[in-house]
Amino acid sequence: MIAKLQSISYTSNALSYCEKGGELLISNKCLGNASQIFEQMKEMEKRNDRCEKKAFHIKIRIAPEDKGKLNNQDWIDISEGYAKKIGFQNNMYATYIHEEGSEKEHIHIVASRIMDNNLAVPDSFTHYKNLDYCREIEKKYDLRKVERKLEKIKAQEQFIPTDKRSTDLKEAIFSAISISDSIEDIVFHLKNQNIKTKIGRGISFIDKNGVSKKGSEIDRKLSLKGIEKLLSYKDQEIKFNNHRSR
Repeated sequence: MIAKLQSISYTSNALSYCEKGGELLISNKCLGNASQIFEQMKEMEKRNDRCEKKAFHIKIRIAPEDKGKLNNQDWIDISEGYAKKIGFQNNMYATYIHEEGSEKEHIHIVASRIMDNNLAVPDSFTHYKNLDYCREIEKKYDLRKVERKLEKIKAQEQFIPTDKRSTDLKEAIFSAISISDSIEDIVFHLKNQNIKTKIGRGISFIDKNGVSKKGSEIDRKLSLKGIEKLLSYKDQEIKFNNHRSR
């Protein structure tokens, strides 16, 4: 199991995206559809003017071979336990299930970070909390444990960008990949940063200034095939553990 968390500023878009691609499993201290839930969260978000990223977007995904091991109530329990682990169990949040019944089954949680005391739930050290929680869930539900011993991966040659614009674009794309499980996810996250994605026989990206670059020109890992590899469960598993060993 792999859990990912990102602090976001586009709460409304995240809720709409999650609702469009799946089914609402449970909501906490909020009711209705994505639009109605956002309006309720927005009232809470108004209480904190300092925090720019006032929501969490979490994705929790099972390994392909664990298909069918979890039912909806299990996912609800997992999302409630995760909320307690991170510290937003008393906040508004909504949990959606995507690709139910498939090898890519996963849940999304969109949560307000703003607490009743008007402060924001901290987003530091969340990666380590993710790791600990995944270990707990793997044991509880007899899921495959993410591998600890990893083969060394031969480093791929990368193009070195010559300008800050390319560097910023590259960082934005890799950041989107880090929270994504599909090309559609990447397109969504980049769109919220005013970066357009074009997909045909290959993939290219257009920054907010209208400059278009092929993914492979930015970094060889960002060709369409390269991105699909980065999105594979095995590759995410490697990064999940490499982060822990730092």
